Amino acid sequence: MRHPHPSRLRPAPLALAVAMALSAPVLVHAQPAPEGRTVAVAMAAQPLGDALNELAAVTGMPIAFPQALVAGKTAPAVKGTFTLGQALAHLLAGSGLEAQPEGRTIIIRSAGAGAAQTLPSVTVTATADTAELPLPYAGGQVARGSRVGMLGNKDVMDTPFSITSYTAELMENQQAITVADVLANDPSVRTLSYGLTNAAGAGDSFMIRGFSIQNSVLFDGLYGIAPSRTLPVETAERVEVLKGPNALLNGMAPYDAAGGAINIVPKRAGDEPLTRLTSTYLSKGVLGGHIDVGRRFGEDKQWGVRFNGVYRDGSTATRGQSVELGAATIGLDYRGDRLRASLDAGHQSLNNEAPQGAGGFGIADGIDIPRPPSARGRLAQDWEFAKTRSDYFLAKAEYDLAPDWTLYGAAGGSNNRFRYLSTDVIVADTQGNAQATVYYWPDFQNYRTVQGGLRGTLRTAGVKHQINLSAAYLKQEHGFTTDYYGFASFDTNMYASPSVAAPSIAGFSSKPPMTDSLRLPSVAISDTVSFLDDRVAVTLGARHQQVKYINYDTSTGVGTTTHDKSAVTPVLAVLFKPQANLSLYGNYIEGLSKGDTAPIGTTNANEVFPPIKTKQYEVGAKYDFGRFAVTAGLFQIQKPSGLVVGNPDGSFTYQVAGEQRNRGAELGLFGELARGVRLLGGIAYTDGRLTHTDGGVNDGNFAPNVSRWQLNLGGEYDVPSAPGLTLTARMISTSSQYLDAANSRSVPGWTRWDVGARYATKAWDRPLVLRAGIENLLGRDYWASGSGSWLYLGRPRTLMVSATVDF
Repeated sequence: MRHPHPSRLRPAPLALAVAMALSAPVLVHAQPAPEGRTVAVAMAAQPLGDALNELAAVTGMPIAFPQALVAGKTAPAVKGTFTLGQALAHLLAGSGLEAQPEGRTIIIRSAGAGAAQTLPSVTVTATADTAELPLPYAGGQVARGSRVGMLGNKDVMDTPFSITSYTAELMENQQAITVADVLANDPSVRTLSYGLTNAAGAGDSFMIRGFSIQNSVLFDGLYGIAPSRTLPVETAERVEVLKGPNALLNGMAPYDAAGGAINIVPKRAGDEPLTRLTSTYLSKGVLGGHIDVGRRFGEDKQWGVRFNGVYRDGSTATRGQSVELGAATIGLDYRGDRLRASLDAGHQSLNNEAPQGAGGFGIADGIDIPRPPSARGRLAQDWEFAKTRSDYFLAKAEYDLAPDWTLYGAAGGSNNRFRYLSTDVIVADTQGNAQATVYYWPDFQNYRTVQGGLRGTLRTAGVKHQINLSAAYLKQEHGFTTDYYGFASFDTNMYASPSVAAPSIAGFSSKPPMTDSLRLPSVAISDTVSFLDDRVAVTLGARHQQVKYINYDTSTGVGTTTHDKSAVTPVLAVLFKPQANLSLYGNYIEGLSKGDTAPIGTTNANEVFPPIKTKQYEVGAKYDFGRFAVTAGLFQIQKPSGLVVGNPDGSFTYQVAGEQRNRGAELGLFGELARGVRLLGGIAYTDGRLTHTDGGVNDGNFAPNVSRWQLNLGGEYDVPSAPGLTLTARMISTSSQYLDAANSRSVPGWTRWDVGARYATKAWDRPLVLRAGIENLLGRDYWASGSGSWLYLGRPRTLMVSATVDF
C-alpha cells in the first residue's frame, strides 16, 4: 500500500491527507496484518494529533483522522510494550474518541459514531515486505526505514547497518536533479564526478567511507536497471544509501561498490489523485519542467499508474557549457490481497555541450598542486560533447503463499549508448599549462537481470526466524573502441583555455564492437533469529557468487573466458534493543568485486586473479527521541589492492598483495529538533591507511583521495510570523586529502555554503510552492576531490528557482 505524497500531509506526513481535510475519512484497503503482535512504545505527553502520528510511524500502520476532531486534545505519556489496540486505548482514554479498523488503516472517530466493533490487537512491524514503503520520519526529509537488500524493508531502529533513506519531499525542497545532489546531505559520501556536466564514462561517481562507487546504482533493489550515467531524481520516491560492503544483501555490483550501495526507489501512485507541475530555472539559463501524474483504479484502488516527465535545456553557470536532459518514466502496479506486482519503464537522454572532459584535470608527476581554475570560466572547447541514451524496464511480483510466506521474482534490463568527443587534460606546471589529448569514444553497456526467492517467518519456542532464500543472475555486455583515442592533441591552459578548431571525426564509427561480457549468477540464504520480544536479533547469511568474465576478439567476435571464479561472502549482524528507542548493533560483512588482470609488461601478463573480497567490522548505536534521532558508528574496512613488484632480474610481476584499511567514526542526525526546526547531516572521520605496500615503503601512509574529516549539516526553519515560509541553509566541509601513496602532494580542504527559501501558498485555489536556492553561495573555487592523479573541480555558484502547483 502506498501513501499520499508527504507534502500533502499536515501536521506530519503520517495521517492521510483527505482524512484530515474532511470529516469523513477516506478508507484505504490492503491485506490485513497478522494479529497479536506487539511493539515497544515510549511516547511523551503531547497533542493527540502528534501522538497518533508518532504511533503510526512507530508501528507502520496508517492512522487517519480529521484534524478538527483532535484539535485541543492531549494524549498522556505511554511507555511499554503493547499491541496497537492497547496503545491506542491509552492514547484515546478520556478523549471521547475511538479507533475503527478498515483494512490496514485505523480511522479515528467520535465514540459511538458507528456500529460497535472491537479493534483487533494488531501492529505492523518492520518485515521483509518490499511492497510497502517505510513512512517518513518527523520532518519528512528521511524515512523511518529503507530497503536492506534481500532482507527487505526494515525500520531504521531494526537495521544492524548504517543506512539512510532520503525522501521525495527532501528532493523537491532542495531542487535536486541527480543522485549526487541528494547525497550532498550525507557526511559519509563525497561526489567525484557530476554526470550532468562531465564527459567520459564516469557519470555520477562517489566515495563512500573512502572507497569509490561508480556506475553501480541499484534500481528498486537490482543492479543493471538504472541508467549508467545519471538519473533525474524527480522520478524517484526515495534515494537510499547503505554504507559499507554489501555483497550478501545486494549481490556483486558490475563495478566496484566496496564502500556502499545506492538504491533508487521508483514512484508509485498514491491513493489520492495527483497532478503536479513544476517549472525550474538554473543559472545561467537552464529552463525546465517536470510533470508528475498518479492515479489509482479499481473498486479497491488495486491498480495504479504513475507517470513522470522531465526536460531541461540551456546554458549552465560554466561559460560556454550547456546541458539538455530529458526523461520519461511510467510505473504500473497492482496490489491485491495476496498478489502484488509492478512494472517500471523509462527512457532518458542527456546531451552535454562543452562538458568538462573526463570530469577533472590530470596532474603530472613531480609538480605541486596548482590552484583550481574558475568553475565559471570556459573549461572545454565548444566542439566537445557527450551524448547518452538509456532505456530500461523492470517487472516485479510477489505472491503470499501463506500469511507468513511470500514468493517473489523480478526481471529487467537496460540498454545504454554513449558517444563522447572530448579531451583528457594533463596539467604540466603550476601556471596551468597543459596538454589536451582528444578522443572520440563510442561505448555501450547492456544489462539483463533476473531474481527470485522465498521469504517467510517461523516461530519455535519463543524464537522467531525470518528466512530468505534468493537466486539472482546479472549479465552485462559491454563494447567500446580505443581506435580514436589521441587522434589529435593541442596545448592549452586550464586558467585561460584557447579556442582550437574542431578536429574531424568523419569516417569514425559510432557503433563499437562488443569487447567484454560479465556474468554474475549467485544464490543466497539468510536467517534473522529474534527473541526476547524482538529485543535481540541475530542475522546470519551467505551468498555464493560466480564471477565469469569473457573477452571478445573485436575482429572475429569470438569470446574467450578469462575469468571464471567463485566466492562465498558471509554476514553476521547482531541488534540489541535495551529499550524501545535505543538500538545497539554490530556486523561483519564482506564485499566482492571481480579480480584484477595483470597488465601488459609484467611477467604474468593477462593472469586473472580471484574475486577481491572487502571486509568490514562495524559497531554502532541509534537513539530515537521521538521526533529527532541520532546515529553513531565505528567501522573498519579492509580491501586488497594490486601492485607491481620488481624482480632481481629487472622484470616486474603483478600481485594482489597490497591493502587499504579505512577505520572511521560517523555521527548522524535527522528529524525535528523543535517544532518548525529540522536538522539533517552529521560528521564522518575516516583514517585511511596503506598496508602491505611494495617493500613496505609506504606502509602506514594515508590512503590517497581519502579525506579524514567530512561534515554536512543542513537546517530548515519555518518562520512563525510568516506561515508557509521556510528558510534553509547547509554547510558541506571536507578536510585535505593526499593524491599519492607517498603522501608527497595533497589537496587543500574546502567548505561550501548553500542557502534557500520556499513559500507554500495557494494560487487559483490550488496548492503552490515557490522555491529558491543558491549552491556555493560564496562562489568559492576549490578542488572538490581527487581520484589517483586526477582532480575534480567543485561546482560553480548556481541559482535555482522553481514553482510547483498541484491540480
